[in-house]
Amino acid sequence: MIDTKKYLNGLLALMLGMILWSCVEDGPDTPAVQANYYVGIEAATDPASDVLAIASSLDEGVISPVNNGFEQPVWMTFLQGKNKIIATGYTSAPEFIAYELIDGQLAKGESFFLDEQTYAYDFVDENTLLITSSPRAGFSAKKIFVVDLQSMAIARTVSTTFGDIEADSLLAFPTDMKVRDDKLFISYYHIHANGNFSTPSANVARVAVFSYPDLTFEKEITDERAANIGRYYSHNALEMDENGDIYTFSSSSLACGFAPVPANNSAILRIRSGETAFDDSFYIDFETLSGGYKINDLIYAGNGKAVVRVLQEEETNADYLWAAYAPTSTSPLLSTGIVDLHAGTFTLLDNVPKGGGGWNTPHLVEGNTVYLGVSNSSYAGIYKIDTQSETAVEGATVDGNYAKAILSLKE
Repeated sequence: MIDTKKYLNGLLALMLGMILWSCVEDGPDTPAVQANYYVGIEAATDPASDVLAIASSLDEGVISPVNNGFEQPVWMTFLQGKNKIIATGYTSAPEFIAYELIDGQLAKGESFFLDEQTYAYDFVDENTLLITSSPRAGFSAKKIFVVDLQSMAIARTVSTTFGDIEADSLLAFPTDMKVRDDKLFISYYHIHANGNFSTPSANVARVAVFSYPDLTFEKEITDERAANIGRYYSHNALEMDENGDIYTFSSSSLACGFAPVPANNSAILRIRSGETAFDDSFYIDFETLSGGYKINDLIYAGNGKAVVRVLQEEETNADYLWAAYAPTSTSPLLSTGIVDLHAGTFTLLDNVPKGGGGWNTPHLVEGNTVYLGVSNSSYAGIYKIDTQSETAVEGATVDGNYAKAILSLKE
């Protein structure tokens, strides 16, 4: 005879399992799982593939890309918008695909293509995304694209040639962009125009200033106290606080791609609210403050505090060149800490394991909490960092090579 109780319990477990596991999106259907959190994951398949996975929690459990979420091509970047997630490829003709909540479920929306490789982004508001493209060699124009997020279409394109110094074969390469009031700031660094990505003139912090929304180039601002701002594909070189002050970081790091290494120490600068010049009264020599660490990324999280990923290196050791771009490294370099921008202090978070890095740091800011993706050859997961208490605890584990992005949408 059938044990009715066991049968019903088994049927309930099967139904629950079917609810928790959604199909990988390959058409118009959307996953059945409802959640506010999403993680871009490079799956540990051969060859590797990217998945925009659904996460029921960032604090605990395992986040898996297997039969869960929206499958992507490889080399994808995931951008956090106000009410959309944008997925885009690292190609010469990238597609930008919108994902948004419909009836509480993540759904694939409209998309558009560009014929330029893109490197800097800013969600101005829920309706507007700015994107900057750049050549990787030579001196053809850079472009600023204004995207209407409601229609997922290019509303306007502006060509510009800011920052290039052709006489010295120096190409200005964007690292981040930020709109504040009626100005657009684009940080950049100089690479050799032959395309080898060497940085023969990196010992000055540089930002181009445009009017907004006109996007008319106005001026370049520089500061000789710090080296080039940001790094290749950093996305968070211009961090704005609740007062409208913009903070910048300079890595001065071989591992972050600067060769030769700038003479200036890794540092933090500020552009005060309402100003279009660096604040002469503010300067943090981060390398001295931290006892020899250099900044790989800086993530502002309120009340003057920011999470920083930092590293120490042997500047004359060629093996360090681009070493901070290896998310599954067997010799991870990146430690994690908190810098208080108001007090000028630094705290190293010893319990967060060293990470291998990557192109842009996977993170999500919620209030004063930062969810940070950490990975190396033997670990992939998320750490929850309380910037006010300056503590960190391990959160969810990632079932894959590493987290590429940590994202959230609210209805």
